[in-house]
Amino acid sequence: MSEDEISHPTTAQYRTVPLRPLNVTFDTDSITETSFKVMWEAPKGQSEFDKYQVSISQSRRQQTVLRDQGTSLEFRDNLDPGKTYQIVVKTVSGKVTSWPATGDVTLKPLPVQHLRSITNEKTGIVTVMWTPSNGSIQEEYRINYHEVETFNGDSSSMTTNATRYALESLLPGRNYSITVQAISKRVESNESTIYVVTRPSSPIIEDLKPLERGLNISWKSDVNSRQDEYEVVCIRNNTREIQIEKTIESRHEFRNLYPGGYYEIKVFALSHGTKNPNPPSNLRLEKMSSNSVLLSWEAPINSDFTEYSIKYRTDSENQWIRLPPVAYTEADVTDMTRGEKYTIQVNSVSHGVESSFPLYVNQTISPNAVEKITPIIDSNNITLEWPRPEGRIEKYLLMWWPTDQPEQITMKNVSEMRIEPPELEGTSEEYERTIVRILIDDLLSGVEYSFKIQTISYDLISDTTVLNERTRPLIQSSLTIVNTAHERESLTFIYTPTPQGSSKFDLYRFSLGDPSIPDKEKLANDNDKKITFNDLIPGRLYNISMWTVSGGVLSTPISLHERMYPDPITQLNATVVTDVEITLKWDIPKGEYTAFEVQYLKSDEHLVKNTTSDNQITITDLKPHRNYTFTVVVRSGTESSVLRDSIPVSAIFQTQESVPGRVETFQPTDVQPSQITFEWSLPSSEANGIIKEYIITYHQEGRKETYTKEFPPTQYEGILTNLLPGKIYIFKIQAKTAIGPGPETVHKEKMPILPPPQPDSHIVPIEVYRSSTTIQIRFRKNYFSEKNGPVINYTIIVAEDTSKNATGLEMPSWRDVQSYSVWPPYQVTEPYNPFLNGSVENFTIGVEKECPPHRIYCNGALKPGTVYGVKVRAFTDKFKFTDTAYSAIQTEQDNTSLIVAITIPMMLILILIMAILFLRRRRHSGRKTTESRINDNMSLPDSTIETTRPVLIKNFAEHYRLMSADSDFRFSEEFEELKQVGRDQPCTFADLPCNRPKNRFTNILPYDHSRFKLQPVDDDEGSDYINANYVPGHNSPREFIVTQGPLHSTRDDFWRMCWESNSRAIVMLTRCFEKGREKCDHYWPHDTTPVYYGDIKVTLLNDSHYPDWIITEFMMQRGDVQRIIRHFHFTTWPDFGVPNPPQTLARFVRAFRERVGPDQRPIVVHCSAGVGRSGTFITLDRILQQIQVADYVDIFGIVWCMRKERVWMVQTEQQYICIHQCLMAVLEGKENMSPAREIHENQGYEDDEGIAESGM
Repeated sequence: MSEDEISHPTTAQYRTVPLRPLNVTFDTDSITETSFKVMWEAPKGQSEFDKYQVSISQSRRQQTVLRDQGTSLEFRDNLDPGKTYQIVVKTVSGKVTSWPATGDVTLKPLPVQHLRSITNEKTGIVTVMWTPSNGSIQEEYRINYHEVETFNGDSSSMTTNATRYALESLLPGRNYSITVQAISKRVESNESTIYVVTRPSSPIIEDLKPLERGLNISWKSDVNSRQDEYEVVCIRNNTREIQIEKTIESRHEFRNLYPGGYYEIKVFALSHGTKNPNPPSNLRLEKMSSNSVLLSWEAPINSDFTEYSIKYRTDSENQWIRLPPVAYTEADVTDMTRGEKYTIQVNSVSHGVESSFPLYVNQTISPNAVEKITPIIDSNNITLEWPRPEGRIEKYLLMWWPTDQPEQITMKNVSEMRIEPPELEGTSEEYERTIVRILIDDLLSGVEYSFKIQTISYDLISDTTVLNERTRPLIQSSLTIVNTAHERESLTFIYTPTPQGSSKFDLYRFSLGDPSIPDKEKLANDNDKKITFNDLIPGRLYNISMWTVSGGVLSTPISLHERMYPDPITQLNATVVTDVEITLKWDIPKGEYTAFEVQYLKSDEHLVKNTTSDNQITITDLKPHRNYTFTVVVRSGTESSVLRDSIPVSAIFQTQESVPGRVETFQPTDVQPSQITFEWSLPSSEANGIIKEYIITYHQEGRKETYTKEFPPTQYEGILTNLLPGKIYIFKIQAKTAIGPGPETVHKEKMPILPPPQPDSHIVPIEVYRSSTTIQIRFRKNYFSEKNGPVINYTIIVAEDTSKNATGLEMPSWRDVQSYSVWPPYQVTEPYNPFLNGSVENFTIGVEKECPPHRIYCNGALKPGTVYGVKVRAFTDKFKFTDTAYSAIQTEQDNTSLIVAITIPMMLILILIMAILFLRRRRHSGRKTTESRINDNMSLPDSTIETTRPVLIKNFAEHYRLMSADSDFRFSEEFEELKQVGRDQPCTFADLPCNRPKNRFTNILPYDHSRFKLQPVDDDEGSDYINANYVPGHNSPREFIVTQGPLHSTRDDFWRMCWESNSRAIVMLTRCFEKGREKCDHYWPHDTTPVYYGDIKVTLLNDSHYPDWIITEFMMQRGDVQRIIRHFHFTTWPDFGVPNPPQTLARFVRAFRERVGPDQRPIVVHCSAGVGRSGTFITLDRILQQIQVADYVDIFGIVWCMRKERVWMVQTEQQYICIHQCLMAVLEGKENMSPAREIHENQGYEDDEGIAESGM
């Protein structure tokens, strides 16, 4: 492309190799000496191909068979008898051939010639002899003989590689048919046959008795000899008088002999009627014509015969043609083939028995001349083509010379065996075999030549055929169109001349290929090389041709296609205009055209092109209230046949106004329990007119009441109020034009329920009555506003020590706090709603004397004379609540004993004194702590910045003692400084509506900057989100991925995170259920059966159980990729507080690090919320590695850094203290000991997950 113009495409096509044909076989009935028929099967299966290519492997000749012309082909030409050929068959697709299929075929050898026999006069053995045919291949010969006059007579077969064979086993007195066949690779030729009568065995005279005037003779014959009769010859010796008698008996009696005469008696056995006659003699040719000869001969001497046998054959055939027998010594042989060499045999016959020595004569007939020559002319060659003359042709003799130079004669002998049949499409095989084509090349262009053609056969030459033809002149010119742009009615081009020395020619000729337009000519020496044709038709394609002409013979043309530019249209009108359609109509231009192209720009700046053959078109799918510029171009031709476009004609039309499109963006920006703020946008491309207003309708799901609010067209934000918290509303927005409102965009939103607003500090439960073990309080329904949702339940919180945390969802029960000397906050009862029928509730605390073990919460007795803080907790949801301030109420003293009455005042006085001393000491130690952080000689001198608090390891024991003094006062103060670390960082993605259901707790959300991002799935909004953050470790700033305990709905995302992060270890620090509540989904397989989580298959390989943890190996597989990941599950973290003893956690960290090296990261860590226990584990892992390489530890700095990456890491003060306790146990060498008491007496009880759920 160049400046939005697109060139013609360059196309390359490639073909795959087609399937090959199958099962190449041969028709045995078609195999002759010079031909055979090959057959094959089409390829099995789907394959595209055009034709079959069939060839003989020893030859370069190839023949083709179109796919629809069958699966066989006959070969007839240029084949050698007796030769074995390998036939190769391929399928062809375009120019690509398949792998070959082959088969071998052996042709019949030619029959043997001059088959004859000789009988040994002494032994009677018959020897047959023959001559092999010239040009035939054979390895051996088969000889068969059998008696011809019997059904089951003597017969036998034998083979030899010699050309003569003695048949020693022939029986005497038999008439045998003897055949000889040439054999080439077990293929036999046609038979050559002679008939031989064996001489019967001589009789043996047994008895000769003289009679009066006669003789009585008897004889016997060989049992194997067969004779028809006996001939008895009686010769009188002195007179040579002969008496011959014939008899079929083996005895004979001569009568009337001369008395006393001396006689010679001979007995002959006669077989088949007579003896072989003598042959004729002096065979000669008396007269010859073009296709006949007259023969004459002399009769045999001293022999009886009945007739003459006359046979003839050609040298190329072995089959004798027998003429009717004649009785005279003359015969006429007719209908002989021209050009053939004949062998003629004449023999004498006596009662069907031929002489053993026939006469032969040879005669050759002159060949036919060539007729009906068709010349095929080219610039430097002429191909002469004629029907093959009848008869035998060995070769053709051609002579030619330039007509004006008869002395330059050239000769050419062409053997008919070398002439290729013409490859003409649509012609039959019979036609191809009767056409001769000979190429005469190296001729001069444009010159007239004279030709003489003769045929030759056996050195005889036919009559001469004469022909004169002129070669085509050469053309070496080029054409160039010089038309001006958009010329529509005239065509001008120039040409370069053809050099006069390259070819002989007279003039140039030009044509446009239109019979109505006369051709133009220019002389060869004309200097004006410009040609113009006028009055042409616009848009028409002209085929420009140019020739050189010599003596009326045209050269091969050079051609050029040029199309005239079509006329443009003159008027463009819109006949129908709607909001989405415009119908255009225009006038029809003169001349020729193919189509009209209508172009216009869509709203997305995409150029649309529509093509039509009519002079009007309806354009659809337009945008309402838009201006469109339509351009009509007249097109003539196609991309493949010279395309020309007219000058474009344009006009602008506007669609009508319509209803607007759908509001694109309709999302809430602020959602409060009773009101919602929306923002929306409508793309200008969807206005479809002038926007009058935006209308939002909404209703509560399941309710019919609908509310409507209109907003002006320039306002893109609005607030809807007076909504009910916790209810699901369906909001719909529409834009409106003068035509009407557009389609609705719908948003469904559940109004949130938040904890009730915090009551004023003076709103507390009121004391109604008290005793030594009970307190009755009163509170009202209006203590809590229902602005954030209706209050559904209430409960009572009681605390003796009100400074302890009391914001957890799962509060300790009365039973849980009995082990404390000073009761921390506990929950008195299960949540309940006392205001179903009233607005005031009186509740008595401490009324239950016994607490059933199956109940979680128990309203047990209070301690006498004790000040309790009492507050009311109200719930709008299971996990959302707000407390009143504490109301301080003291139970009555127990005056049952005088001792008690005396002791209690003393104890009160003592407690008061201690409280005063404690408060003074605390104020003093507070000031001292502030000063010590500046001057503490146990800290590193250069590490006094706020975010780090490094402590030398050698001083850590003293540091721990100071921090835990005064009821862990300094731990409380230091941990309080971490409370707001990182809390100002955004959690935008976690709070998206599509991601909220993926969070286990609404207030434990990952920061945007450090959250782990999954690979997005199909542009699905929120598919990259999981509640997880990268958290730094000792070896890498992204050593850990800390996440919440997977929900059932997010466990697929959890495994996807493990896979995409390439993690090889998971640390789990919670049980799936604690205190009857789900803390984490069982996200791994229960047994060795593989389980799919999304597209990741997880298989349990093995697990190892220890007293406090379980280590499991899983195989993760995605596609063909497999990975091993270990799962470290700490199982004894108590429901409240921290591990007891804390060394247990240190041992777990050690066991983890023994199996996971520092380079195997990131490591996935989770508890339930993924903050408290997870942060404790990571901190302990870091300091246990830090003390190996450094002389200090910085627990405060580690927690500070983690809280910058994920909210509330190390969530409670007790967990913070536990980290210090674990380190103390390690430094004191008590890591593997189980002490009888806790290292730290002030046991923590807060559950980190409870705090998370509380809504802090």
